[in-house]
Amino acid sequence: MLAGLILIGRMPTPRLAGEVASPSESPAAAPWDLDADIGSVIVLSWNGRVGWPTIEPLLVKYKIGGVLLFTPNFGGTPAGVKVWSDRLQALASSECLDHPILTMLDEEGGEVANIKATFAPPWPRAMASSGPDVVRELERINGAGLRTAGIDLNLAPVADVRTNPLDGVIGDRSFGSDPTVVAPLVGAAVQGLHDGGVGATVKHFPGLGGAAGNPHVAIPTDPESEATWTQVQLPGFQAGIAAGADVVMTTSVYVPGLGAGNTPALFSPSVIGRLRTQLGFSGVIISDSLSMYGIGVKWSLPQAAVMALTAGNDMLLLGNGDPSYEVSAIAAIKAAVLSGRLDRTKLHDSAMRVNGLRDRWGRRVTQCREPSTA
Repeated sequence: MLAGLILIGRMPTPRLAGEVASPSESPAAAPWDLDADIGSVIVLSWNGRVGWPTIEPLLVKYKIGGVLLFTPNFGGTPAGVKVWSDRLQALASSECLDHPILTMLDEEGGEVANIKATFAPPWPRAMASSGPDVVRELERINGAGLRTAGIDLNLAPVADVRTNPLDGVIGDRSFGSDPTVVAPLVGAAVQGLHDGGVGATVKHFPGLGGAAGNPHVAIPTDPESEATWTQVQLPGFQAGIAAGADVVMTTSVYVPGLGAGNTPALFSPSVIGRLRTQLGFSGVIISDSLSMYGIGVKWSLPQAAVMALTAGNDMLLLGNGDPSYEVSAIAAIKAAVLSGRLDRTKLHDSAMRVNGLRDRWGRRVTQCREPSTA
């Protein structure tokens, strides 16, 4: 996701109409709270300085698991983002939530830094020449600054190896074009963010650096064979996962060499499945923005949300910027579960992985107690 630079606006897509049945009315019923499971996997975003009175009731009603903030939401200052984080923590306590609401942003370095502060690192490409030890220390400083500002999860580092000069989205966000250089730097960045006290996300699986174009404009195609992908793009993700990455972000790119045909990677069960089987990743798999223009011209946000979960993503960056439209994806997910199109057990498993992430990195909430009857 081109975070810090672009938040894609609402696409002119249809909204879902009508009410859906309750879990007890459907064969998809299970001994879990369906609404809570759906809410856990949702990441809400909004355009500009939408007020707390607009956001708060949505977070409560839909039991939202995370929010993704951008510079226009809070003015780009550590104090500004802390205001939002404190609100989220207080809400989790006052509503007796079982898990914190994750506060996320992109602080990759260079211009992709939503908090404009001295702790933000340089462009990854600029950091690369300094080696893993320096990268780890720079990311430790970054992580500590983010944690003080109330951020739980950084959607960084970028693991893409940039090999295509026609790439229109990665550029200096990558540590470079040599996988033997990039991989250890990705691992160091993950460790540094953990040292500083925040969760880390490696992105954009299976890799954007070999494709021409920009998925915010149109879904690009990476013509690499599986053998080339294994040598070039895979090592960075392996290194990040080996270093303890909490989250891997999937993205919108056609990768026919990996057997996905004309299905974007973030909608491909076979591509996403490699994270579990080939890389042994047991953490949270999060989608890139489901509102990037390349996706939005083909699928509505509700459709994309169901497709992304069906493919194996655990958590969804809706990324539309209009919260009232974003929550229409929740109705679509619920309908898909109740109709049997979306596996109820797999949804619950995803929610459990997300809730574990929330408990690990989220700011501790004050647990509610039953009133005394004495």
